[in-house]
Amino acid sequence: MSIIESSDEHTPSEEMDKLSELSKLYPDFNIDCMRTSILLIRTSHEIFNETSTLLARHGLSPSKMRILVPLLLRKKPLQPSDLAEYSGVTRSTMTGLINGLEKDGLIRRGAHEDRRMTSIHLTDEGKQLIHDTLPIYMEQIDRMMSQLTDDEQKVLHRLLYKIQAGLETSKQG
Repeated sequence: MSIIESSDEHTPSEEMDKLSELSKLYPDFNIDCMRTSILLIRTSHEIFNETSTLLARHGLSPSKMRILVPLLLRKKPLQPSDLAEYSGVTRSTMTGLINGLEKDGLIRRGAHEDRRMTSIHLTDEGKQLIHDTLPIYMEQIDRMMSQLTDDEQKVLHRLLYKIQAGLETSKQG
């Protein structure tokens, strides 16, 4: 039960309307901002859960996809630090993901031209799994976005980038 729910059954719209009560307590409270934030969080959780379920049927996860796809697209080995930056995870988290993918036979570690570093290579098994899974994954994403026109998707994309910029500004404090 969320903080805006009571013990009664309410639709998401009714739950959002309860936020209006906060504006009485806090007149400077930006109700539209809060409604949008809650809806964005709920939607992102639902998308994550749906895509996670689909990928799990193929032995993958969204995190693993964020490693395998760049390796496929780049067609060359990448360093763990590059993959961590691209995926938005810490280097220690990346190490755990790489260990799991290596154990599954989807990637292998190799020597980098600078012998102090390691390169991550996509195996033939990893390539095949991505080639088999990516079309199914993209079909699911297309279905999720099917309510939006192409122009609306472009607008949403720009707006989400603006929100991300706001997050970066917020982190800097």
